[in-house]
Amino acid sequence: MKHFRTFLGENGVLTEDLRFYNVDWLGKYNGHSKIVLRPKTTEQVSQIMKHCHKRKLAVVPQGGNTGLVGGSVPVFDEIVISTSLMNEITYVLNIFSNL
Repeated sequence: MKHFRTFLGENGVLTEDLRFYNVDWLGKYNGHSKIVLRPKTTEQVSQIMKHCHKRKLAVVPQGGNTGLVGGSVPVFDEIVISTSLMNEITYVLNIFSNL
């Protein structure tokens, strides 16, 4: 956790009151994650993934946690990567000229 706080800050690493992240919005699926990381940039996501991959730590990405099949709920104790703070679009590639 100390490593993640160096680039995510205190607000980017949650270890308490994680029920919202461990249960889907229907209350049907329950996980047991003990840490939620909240990056603000794609660079931070990359740093998280490099660290986790190197140490073989399991992760589960989580957007709004509103899915109906439990795909964003940790099965065991995976690290949750919440995209809730990634709320700024910096670039959109328009590959279709008629849009």
